[in-house]
Amino acid sequence: MSWTDRPPSWLPPLPPPHRGRALIVLGWILVGGTFVYIFVMSYLGGTHTLLTLVPLLVGLLCLIIGLLRRDTRPR
Repeated sequence: MSWTDRPPSWLPPLPPPHRGRALIVLGWILVGGTFVYIFVMSYLGGTHTLLTLVPLLVGLLCLIIGLLRRDTRPR
């Protein structure tokens, strides 16, 4: 092991490598599940309510927050 394997003590700790991945996956599951539900209900002739949009909005919010967490550009 050489001295380059360890980061210097004066550097801040590195963020985890998969930051925001759980929120992105959760968002895709919610958005995809909502679309599948909408298409199946439309095919079967069922009715939709505005409550159908709640998981879609939550999924989109999870996607946006997960992608913003993944952004590592300096601000």
